[in-house]
Amino acid sequence: MTEPHPADDDNLHAAAAALVTAFENLGPEHQALVTEEKETAAKERQGTVRRMIQSVVEASRILVNAMELLAEIYGMQALGIRYQMAKDADGRDYSPLLTTGNPNEKLYDTALLIRVIIQRLGEAYEPTKKYPALAVARKPQAVGTVLSSLRTALTSLSAEMSARDLAEDAAEFDPDLTILDELESRVIPTVPIQTVWPSQYRAVATELYDKLLSMGIGSTEREVTFWLICQGNARPEPGVIAGQLDLKKGRVEEALEKLTSLGVLRDDGTVVGVYHGPAPT
Repeated sequence: MTEPHPADDDNLHAAAAALVTAFENLGPEHQALVTEEKETAAKERQGTVRRMIQSVVEASRILVNAMELLAEIYGMQALGIRYQMAKDADGRDYSPLLTTGNPNEKLYDTALLIRVIIQRLGEAYEPTKKYPALAVARKPQAVGTVLSSLRTALTSLSAEMSARDLAEDAAEFDPDLTILDELESRVIPTVPIQTVWPSQYRAVATELYDKLLSMGIGSTEREVTFWLICQGNARPEPGVIAGQLDLKKGRVEEALEKLTSLGVLRDDGTVVGVYHGPAPT
């Protein structure tokens, strides 16, 4: 029997825990997108959100496959199964029969699955020409956890490949870590502290950003808030906002009421924590 290659269980454990965390945190984002699809009136916008949902579902399916493959690697290693061949009457390797799998190959295959997961998430948040603003995470904290967990999993698998003298295979996945960084910076929404519009100066307090990422604030509320920030000190009627954002008027009215009750909007409809006026000298 061929002896199993000694491996660092910590790397496999870290990768497995990271994949489970990534899988669990796809739930809030999928839930938010499904809700958004139901509430969106514009067909083309609805189609964009539906495409995002499909990509997230596909990413979750591949995540499950990656977790199961990693468990298979760990199990084969624990049981001492590694590329065994049947023997002939003289004890030599007998090739006509099947050969058991090689954990090293399955380790590489797991990393390939993570690469595909990253690609699917990139497709989910690929901006469209008509609705580029939709290409952001609805649940930034959860999506941020997904991306950081995928980074941990891929880094751990690369470390394990290096430990098994597969450094060349490990280096193949360095570009995927860069893609993860780029994806995170693109889809996690940020609010600049200071922004200058052509005709008027606006400053946005970081506290407002914290409120918009807190529990109870949904994607519709955030979208309405950002739109209001761009409008100045006067708030248009809900029907005007709904028409501009392709939302149902009733949903906009509910969002405005919630934002007011949570202290994001003043009674006059202006956004708390936003300064409009001349730029400071």
